[in-house]
Amino acid sequence: MRHYIYSLQSENDIEKITDDIYGQDLLESATSVVLQLFAPKKHKDILPKLADFLIEKYPDLAVETTFFTIKEVDSSGAMDESTLSLMILENFEITEVEYKKFEELSEAEQDPLSGVYTRTEIERAFRKLVEDSSVLNSALILMDIDKLDQINVGLGHDAGDYVIKKTAGIISQILRDSDIIGRWESEKFMILVRDVEESGTAKIAERIRQSIQEGEFADVPNVTASFGATLITPGLSMDEIFDKADRALKLAKDNGRNRFEML
Repeated sequence: MRHYIYSLQSENDIEKITDDIYGQDLLESATSVVLQLFAPKKHKDILPKLADFLIEKYPDLAVETTFFTIKEVDSSGAMDESTLSLMILENFEITEVEYKKFEELSEAEQDPLSGVYTRTEIERAFRKLVEDSSVLNSALILMDIDKLDQINVGLGHDAGDYVIKKTAGIISQILRDSDIIGRWESEKFMILVRDVEESGTAKIAERIRQSIQEGEFADVPNVTASFGATLITPGLSMDEIFDKADRALKLAKDNGRNRFEML
């Protein structure tokens, strides 16, 4: 199963997304397609436009095995911008029972609080990048929300949950379509960035750091985050790569927080 996620800022992005799907022949070997749109209700009219595109470009795709669903999300939560999730099931006949299982699997992949990947899913993606490190330059970024425990104690856990959701939304809006984010622990996120060198990794992390620092978090003041990163180097194990990023994160915290370090 192939999984593609696109950040949808407005209806103008439909053309960009459809051109990408068609240009890369993402549906070429698929006999069944599931297209899920997680969006505020105001974007629900995007769905038929995407459906029309698939029917036009892929007339051999069986209509009865093409599913389109829409789910509303709280626009004040982590997903301030819509997210389109395109899942392609290769040579797989979807029955009603199987489709229910597919929906359950999709929901299981998503952390219920932050809206990003669960630890299990982001760890699976991390493992794949480590396996592909000889042919693909990638990096691992670990990010901690600074002093989240103090927010929980001083303002309550609802405030802490709000900061987690808002932070996840900020990160998701900045990352490229090829990058992946998951919630690793309570206040810790894992970010996987593809096709980057050290300078590109630093640029992405610094942009996220600055956006969080300058973000509006309702009644929660001075929200910041610390970042530690390392390149996913061929020959190193997952544990070794993670340990380097974790040591870089600890260095960022020891040096005053609200900063980025890379090892």
